[in-house]
Order: sequence, then C-alpha cells, then structure tokens
Amino acid sequence: MARKKKPEEPENHERWMVSYADFVTLLFAFFTCLYAISSVDAGKMSQMVASMKVSFGGQIFDGGSKTLSLEDRGGGGGATGLSAVLVNPEFDTEEGGTSKTRNNQRVILNGDADMGRFKRLLESMLSEEIQKNMVRVHLERRGIVISIGENGNFDSGSAEIRPDGIAMLDVIATSLTTIGNQLRIEGHADNVPIKTARFPSNMELSTARSQAVFSRMVANHGMSPALMSVSGYGEWRPVASNDTTEGRARNRRVDIIVLDPTEARVEPL
Repeated sequence: MARKKKPEEPENHERWMVSYADFVTLLFAFFTCLYAISSVDAGKMSQMVASMKVSFGGQIFDGGSKTLSLEDRGGGGGATGLSAVLVNPEFDTEEGGTSKTRNNQRVILNGDADMGRFKRLLESMLSEEIQKNMVRVHLERRGIVISIGENGNFDSGSAEIRPDGIAMLDVIATSLTTIGNQLRIEGHADNVPIKTARFPSNMELSTARSQAVFSRMVANHGMSPALMSVSGYGEWRPVASNDTTEGRARNRRVDIIVLDPTEARVEPL
C-alpha cells in the first residue's frame, strides 16, 4: 500500500520581515552612535586628545590607570596629582604632593616641577602652532608665559582674533580650565605708531587684544573672571629690539601668564 505524501507546507512570504527587522535595528544603532558622537563633551574630548598627543610624542600611559604620566621618558616617578587632574578632574591629590586641588576639580600648579610639567603638556598640544611662530611657551619667575603673537592670530591694527587664532586659543583655554591658578592676560605692541578711529594709540590696541582673548576664554570656556586680570601695555614692555622686523613681530603679542601662587600674592590683579 503506497504511503501518503505529506502535504507541502505553504511558502512563507513574510521571511523578508526578519531581514527588514535586522536592518532597522542596525539603522537604529548607527544613528544612536552618530548622536553620541555629536554630543561629545568638548572639554573631555580635548583632554583625551591632549593625552594621546603626549603619548604618541614619546610619553606613556600608565597601564590600567586613569592617569597619564607627564614625566620625561626615562624619568623616575609615576603620575602626579597634576597629571591625574588633566585627565580626570575628579582626582584628589595625594597627601604630600606639591599640587593642591580646588573643589576636587582644579589643580593649583605650585613650584617649578608642576610648572615644568604643564609647560611640556602645552608645548606638545601646540607643537604645530609653535613651529608656525604663532605662539611661544616659556617659564619665568612669575610662572608659565603663553605668548600669542600677532602672526596668524590678529590682522595688523585689528583686535579681532582670526579663525586659526580662535582654534589655537580654544586649545589653550581648554587646558587652562583644569587648573586653578590666577591668570594674567597682557596685551603688548611694537613702537610703530597707530592712530585710527578705534585705536588712537598702541595702548588701546594692546588692551583691546587682551580683552578679546579674555572674552573668548570666559564666554566660550566658562573660565572664572575672578581668577583673571586683563591689561594693556602698548609698546612699553618689549621682549625684543624694535630696531628689527623680527623684534617688532615678537613684541606684538598677548601674553597669558599662569601665575605661581607665590608670585600671585605680589602681582597686581
């Protein structure tokens, strides 16, 4: 007796919905990632970029740690309170360290060791701009001096910051938001006279430029005006001879001074 054939199952015409559901899920994940990228905290991203630049520039991360060693290669010692705050603002400085935190968020650079480490971090972050003579970073008795030149940052006779200068200033300001030292912003000029409707002399021009830097740092980076002062000196405090083109270019600058706490007590604000 012949076996009966099993009835053939009807063809499923809705199998496409499985693939469609997978596709929709992938689209959701994709747009979620795009939203997450668009919502990146600028401060944290800049800190991460700074850390990576230091790392690939010959410095190293401490494996398994949230901190970044800013010591010179081959130098002794691990990450300090300063280096930890740069990457993790909630870090508390260990007792006995030279750096002191303010409200567990900002570190106070205190002494040559702290100032030297922060100077090296700035130089790493601003290496391209330093090569273009847009900025200089050096140490002096008062602290760290970040000298923003006219070249690439301001048009001649203007106090408006150029786009390249704004990008560089944003990097500087982001790094300065991690510290609680007092800052001085000083405008300077060369001895070539200027007399325009807006700027009757170099004194007004230098003051306006330092004010523009101050305004950008406060308005766009939330820096505390209580920790900052602004002044203009015109041509009266040159750092080079005004007898040469190179000297005059160096004198046209805005200096951001990160004051050592000891010097901050005697510096006028």
